[in-house]
Amino acid sequence: MKDEAAERAEAERALDAPGQRRMIAKDELRRADEELKPYVKRAVQAGVSIRRIASKTGLATTTVMLWGRE
Repeated sequence: MKDEAAERAEAERALDAPGQRRMIAKDELRRADEELKPYVKRAVQAGVSIRRIASKTGLATTTVMLWGRE
């Protein structure tokens, strides 16, 4: 039977790989958002519906509205 310290260390190590993948994914999402932002703004200004933009981009409608105003 493992003691508490060994259990804690094992649990912490188990976080490493999925945690690293998540950090990489977040960074990629941030870069995609920065690339997408001017296109969203242009689409809003051109009259594309908020819901249509959201459905094509995976963004929340609130995010589309905010980016369209920037």
